[in-house]
Amino acid sequence: MKKTILGLLPFLVVGSLFADDDLKYLVKSYSLEKIRRIFRERSPSKESEVYALVRFHETHPDGDEGNKFRYLVSLLKGRLVVGVTKDELHSLIKNPLPPMNAVSKMSFWKLYEEMVKRKSLSSSELISYLKKLPPEYDPVYKNVIGEILRIHYENGEFKEAKDYAESFSEKDKKEYFGAMAYYRYAKALYKFGEVQKGENLLYALAEDANVPSYVKKDIYTDLRTWKGESFYKQIPLEKGVLFLPFLDASDKKTFISSHQYFSSIVFERPESWKAAARGLVGYYPERLSSLFSRHKSYAEYFPEFTAAMSVELSNQNLAKSGLDLLEKTNLSSSESVEYAYARAYKRLGERDKYFNGLLSSLEKNPYNLIRQDELIDLLIGDHSHFLEESYWKEALKRIPNLPVKGRLVYWYLRSLKSKGKQDELLSWLRSYYKFIPGSYYTRVIREEFATEISSIQKPDSPLRNKDTLFEYLSLTAGDPKYSDKIIGRDLEFAYFPDSFSLDVRIDSAHSKVRGNTLLQNAKEYLEIGEMAYASSLVDKFVLQTGTSEEEKDEIFAALGEVTGNQYLTVFHTRNLMKRRRIPDDVILLPSKLASRIYPRPHRDIVSHYSQSFGIEEDIVYAVMRQESFFKENAVSSSNARGLMQIMGPTGKGLAQGLGLGPYSLFDPEISIQMGAKFLKYLLSSNENDLKWASIAYNGGPGNLRKWKRNHYHGDFNHFLEELPLKEPRDYCRIVTSNYYNYQSLRQYKNR
Repeated sequence: MKKTILGLLPFLVVGSLFADDDLKYLVKSYSLEKIRRIFRERSPSKESEVYALVRFHETHPDGDEGNKFRYLVSLLKGRLVVGVTKDELHSLIKNPLPPMNAVSKMSFWKLYEEMVKRKSLSSSELISYLKKLPPEYDPVYKNVIGEILRIHYENGEFKEAKDYAESFSEKDKKEYFGAMAYYRYAKALYKFGEVQKGENLLYALAEDANVPSYVKKDIYTDLRTWKGESFYKQIPLEKGVLFLPFLDASDKKTFISSHQYFSSIVFERPESWKAAARGLVGYYPERLSSLFSRHKSYAEYFPEFTAAMSVELSNQNLAKSGLDLLEKTNLSSSESVEYAYARAYKRLGERDKYFNGLLSSLEKNPYNLIRQDELIDLLIGDHSHFLEESYWKEALKRIPNLPVKGRLVYWYLRSLKSKGKQDELLSWLRSYYKFIPGSYYTRVIREEFATEISSIQKPDSPLRNKDTLFEYLSLTAGDPKYSDKIIGRDLEFAYFPDSFSLDVRIDSAHSKVRGNTLLQNAKEYLEIGEMAYASSLVDKFVLQTGTSEEEKDEIFAALGEVTGNQYLTVFHTRNLMKRRRIPDDVILLPSKLASRIYPRPHRDIVSHYSQSFGIEEDIVYAVMRQESFFKENAVSSSNARGLMQIMGPTGKGLAQGLGLGPYSLFDPEISIQMGAKFLKYLLSSNENDLKWASIAYNGGPGNLRKWKRNHYHGDFNHFLEELPLKEPRDYCRIVTSNYYNYQSLRQYKNR
């Protein structure tokens, strides 16, 4: 990075080559290579530019910790500094802070973390620094409170920690203290000598359902250290049972049995009851029913928990007990409760009741792919013996008409064909699209039943009404290659109900964002990629205003749009569509809503590398949408990273082939380049067929070769049904469906 005399100049307000919004977008999206190129030949001149360099130096392998430190100090001093001295840091403590916005607050916090790591200031100086941040409801201010208490506690300054915490009114504590601040306050009380008060606060945290498990585990560790290994045995059971999750298996069993399996206990607090139930179901499941019968009010108030315990009993071959748990309580009907019934009936061998429970669960949440699989497995048996017609008709009647219904309809059509029911099959082939709009299986059905479909004449005027349109879509699967009569035509008369009003509601949520301080602050954090901080502010707004979950999704979708955060817009718009049962078939959606759920972020990069490697843009977006939902810093459980979810070893191999130097997998430019290159290789290895390539992208090329060897007999659709792992099966369907929707968005909506 070039260093010049410009580093001594104050920040310029005008004259930057890049607008503030552009720089913030690069920061938010981890566009590190673009940031590097911008500042290769010039120094930063604005707050946003300096913060962009902070992001570069803290994230990129070529980043320099010294430069990050220097730029953070510069941001808080309001001028670029050449180096960081003790005097520079002391002046930050003595002088007023700059006006506080998201950039300056994050800089304030990041600088604190750097100073702690470098041991740049004494503990008292760090506290003086932290206390400069003015009080307000803000995630950084909540961090500050917790850190001040931590420093005091770790220095043995228990009175100071206590006095600091008690300088806040009870109202302000509720406003500003997080779980960690309360935890450190409680520890200080205990060590200061107010043992009972400290313990009471620790127990209150342990029984609070909203306190994270890691805080509760720390509480357990502290109490064990202070009060002895078996402290939980010496305290009232109501409190002792809260620490069951942190005991080893032997101690857990001993504790439960020493209390006669909680056989005569009535717990006063629901968290204690839940902890006892979890302990019993793991070690003495046959005793669980007795506990629930004494706590019927809790069981009914927490139906999801009761359902989960019932399923656990059924899984342990105690289905009768699981059923008793449900039948002895007056539970409100929900997806989980209905599935708990289904699970018990399955274990008891009551097929009809299992079938009905499974359908009831799917009626409430048709998007559960695991339960959709269960339904198909029940209906088709070993893929050659289908259940009676009445079961199929009941399932087809009760499962909502959504893309996820596609597999059910596909197998039903195969059932009709296998039974020689030609007239019924042809009738369904004329109309199946309206039952599964936007499904992967629309084109599968057209392909597999091509002979039968070719015998059916397409309607001359597909736009006459909805029936003729859906007949046309059924016979063409909506594939642009065969649907020329409706491409470019007005299909608004057939758009899904509620799709227009959903667009309006998201648009109106923009005004809520503009009109509320908390949401404006959330917007500022999102502009620089701090999603967790933004989410906590939205949660606070929801709590203050009594906003519904649906309105919360609308706000997040709007925030995503105003900050260029496509992940938020897509994720929360999809939530809203699921809630309203609007299929994500772009052919039958307003253009604006279709683009909201199938956007094209980083299009310049995608276009460049698609052309470079000879791959369709739509394929890159289809994979990106499923891999990360357009979240640039996404990290999977297997440590795949970035928009295209590249694994570390795969990235190294691709980087070597591409001749790349040090890189970050979070950088969109790097992730898209690598993802497009890898996809091109997989497509070339699989006859340019996305379906095969998608399985290889998800499961690995070696696994695909093995699965193909063992399960492929010339028919891809049949192979997909026999693929031994669920994840690549679902992945293939979703990615291919994404591709069809992007293709339709381009052809039908010109987007």
